[in-house]
Amino acid sequence: MAVEGKSRHRELPNKEQSGSMDGHPRHRQRASTKGKSRSQHPETSQPRTKRSSYLSPDRVKAASALIIAAFVGVLHWGYISTLFENDRHFSHLSTLEREMAFRTEMGLYYSYFKSIVEAPSYFSGLHLIMNDNVTEYPSVINTLKRFNVYPEVILAGLFRIYIATMRAVGIETKICWTVNRGNDLSPVESCEGLGDPAYFYVTLIFILNGAMMSLFYIYGTYLSGSRLGGFMTVLCFFYNHGESTRVMWTPPLRESFSYPFLVLQMSLLTYILRTPTPGRRSLVVLCASNICFMLPWQFAQFVLLTQIASLFAIYLIGYLDSEKFLNILYTHMVSLGLCFILMFGNSMLLTSYYASSLVVICVIAMSREFLKLKMLPLISWILQVLLWILGTIALKALTSTILGVRDDAHIFNILKSKFTSYKDFDTLMYTCAPEFDFMENEVRKHASSNGQSGRRGLP
Repeated sequence: MAVEGKSRHRELPNKEQSGSMDGHPRHRQRASTKGKSRSQHPETSQPRTKRSSYLSPDRVKAASALIIAAFVGVLHWGYISTLFENDRHFSHLSTLEREMAFRTEMGLYYSYFKSIVEAPSYFSGLHLIMNDNVTEYPSVINTLKRFNVYPEVILAGLFRIYIATMRAVGIETKICWTVNRGNDLSPVESCEGLGDPAYFYVTLIFILNGAMMSLFYIYGTYLSGSRLGGFMTVLCFFYNHGESTRVMWTPPLRESFSYPFLVLQMSLLTYILRTPTPGRRSLVVLCASNICFMLPWQFAQFVLLTQIASLFAIYLIGYLDSEKFLNILYTHMVSLGLCFILMFGNSMLLTSYYASSLVVICVIAMSREFLKLKMLPLISWILQVLLWILGTIALKALTSTILGVRDDAHIFNILKSKFTSYKDFDTLMYTCAPEFDFMENEVRKHASSNGQSGRRGLP
């Protein structure tokens, strides 16, 4: 039977050929129609495949993560706005009282924003703060070099664009009313809306910190590989909100602008560390995030110093290859150089421990094969760590002496006072605040006191 079956299959092509030779085209037409139906079937199913690709599990997971990230961002924005409003009653204050609500150096930063907003033009206001003869009278200083006021420059530009756009389209930007205070107090006019400079200033800070919470969720989701990890990150931040931020009490402080970009920078750095061969685009974005983090905050260099130290540690034990580590170091150097240029040659950036540490670690990484020699790995690690510490201190002292910079001496004195009996005016002023004290053992007690201490507005 098997032989007969084979012979039948072999005869089929001959019958088709004989049929076509006899002038009967029916078999050819039927075969061709079958071929057409078979060839048309994949064409009809192809659009369904494309539609289904848009609803793939990965796309659905990414879309849901972005929606949740946007939700927690708006939630945090509303939360800190409500805390600030309940504490200051900001919406019911007059313009003068709102400006008085920015205590200590917060009022100084806001004054530069106000100067640009009230100037005849944006560039005339920018020229005014770059030739300031009021802050350190009788000296004339460039505040963009002396202080970290780039956020105020950007926000003032956005405010002028917003006002001009709303006037062009005929939309009201603020609502004003008279607030009757009672108790024989004179009524005051209070305006609410983004058309009020102080209201615009505070609102955009809260929006930026709302976006920070979205970044925290995305970062937690990326680290854990699940949306539950993002939820846990957000929940931990809200649970420890008093220790995590003070933007709801002191919006104009410098870390309110830098903190969101630190989260972005850490996310990008994690991506680069996880990627076997990161592209140039990733390093460029990392450089940009470094700049956005360093420009608004004078203490950002110390955060990046601890980050570089952590990367140096995992590099020593072999979890980070030399090429990727050097690329990260080069990116930090480029971002530091660009910040130095944007701040009109602020020498404190070049004389920082962060800059000295970058140079010393880069030299160690490039000459690691020489430093290994023939010794135990532990001895090699200790040798490289000692070279890093001593080299950083020596290079810092050398550059400070050459450039004649002593403005950051109080920072080292604060650290010195924490571990020794050293005291001076600056250290006594700073260390009286709980922010510069050692964290207490009882976290709940620290959380209850942190809300009050954060309102003092110390830098």
